[in-house]
Amino acid sequence: MIDAVTLSLESWLRRCVPTAELWFDSPARGFSGDPTQSVVRAFLYDVREEENGRVGSFYVRDASNKVVARSQPSRLFQYSYELTAYAADWQECYRLLGEIMRTASQVSALPDEDLHPSFAGFRSGAVRLMPAPFDPVPVPWSAARVPDSPVLHLAVIAPMPFDSDEELEPAPERVEIGMGRGSFAAPPAGEIPRRESRSARGRIEE
Repeated sequence: MIDAVTLSLESWLRRCVPTAELWFDSPARGFSGDPTQSVVRAFLYDVREEENGRVGSFYVRDASNKVVARSQPSRLFQYSYELTAYAADWQECYRLLGEIMRTASQVSALPDEDLHPSFAGFRSGAVRLMPAPFDPVPVPWSAARVPDSPVLHLAVIAPMPFDSDEELEPAPERVEIGMGRGSFAAPPAGEIPRRESRSARGRIEE
């Protein structure tokens, strides 16, 4: 699940900054690559369930739009990433992060073509993207180190992929409801419908 979200983000980032190399390991490992190569590091440092993130039950339909199975309530999780850049000079670092921020601000979700196949059962735009959120989850070690560049926080809100957990009986093609007291009878063509009912019983008054 966590790798599926990060792989989806990776696919999108590669289109945002095609000239940069992408790293997803810990900043604690430092930088050991080619000093002439621009790098964007997207480090996942926190995962937590969204408040009120469980939404109803989900019904699975077949090609004819009939409900064939039901899953557990959908659960939403927030993935918090710390994005930093490494380049030959500060201007290139700023440009890389700025390009990601600009592109992310124009969309509300990761494009469907970038999503991992495990998200295929969800509606379009199911994995939301939040660049520089107003109240990001704090990085616990931020005061203990100096990052390679300004930090761009990126939050991804993704549903938990589900498995159908309950097979349902197929819906009946026809239901007989009978003709009881107070029911309507279908009239011959061209006639006005009339209400069929039993004769009224005598009333007892005191």
